[in-house]
Amino acid sequence: MAADDRWWGARAHLQVSAWRGSDHTVVMSPVPDHPAPGPADIQRELDVLADRGVRRVLTGALHHGEVAPFRAAGFVEHERLHLLRHDLRDLPESTTPVRLRRAWRRDQHDVLTIDERAFDEFWALDRGGLDDAVRATPASRFRIAASDRATTGYAITGRAADRGYLQRLAVDPDRHREGIGRALVADSLRWLRRTGARVAVVNTQEHNAGALGLYLATGFALEPHGLTVLSCALGSPPR
Repeated sequence: MAADDRWWGARAHLQVSAWRGSDHTVVMSPVPDHPAPGPADIQRELDVLADRGVRRVLTGALHHGEVAPFRAAGFVEHERLHLLRHDLRDLPESTTPVRLRRAWRRDQHDVLTIDERAFDEFWALDRGGLDDAVRATPASRFRIAASDRATTGYAITGRAADRGYLQRLAVDPDRHREGIGRALVADSLRWLRRTGARVAVVNTQEHNAGALGLYLATGFALEPHGLTVLSCALGSPPR
């Protein structure tokens, strides 16, 4: 399977895409604004994937109401994420001067280098994943923080109708606690409110205390239910 393959399965209840260019691992998620898939829909798609040579299926980050049919089809928990929400009323200010500018194609290498250092291997983006993050919503904003011609952080923000998404934020680990993350969050939230969003959401790994602290400090509030990533092994060899 080519790294950029995309297809719709189970009568458009599910979308499937390659994971980080792998021929044997894919990501399966419910199609937004479509009827929710049932266990039978998911199982049919797993059978198709197994026939294609796929050996591992991950889900996207699922809301608690989306988990049950995947578990019924044999998925198990891989990781849990915090989900946070901002009402875009009281916006944070950047307390430290940080130069932000639009990201260009030439910045991609530096952005991916920071991303790789900021996240563990499972969550780090490749070029395709970075492009997907930018294109995930009808409107998006891709900004970087720069200092002495060096990229020190970046943020991708998306908006669909009146809902905003802080899709991705990473700061060079050597530049933590310099106000870069706060400046990027503040810039993202201002853009969302200015362009018509009424709420913004973001998620982060449960063990990422630094990111959670940043989001809480900039006015996000934890939602009562987080998100869950599930996984399913296909074609396991017989014992």
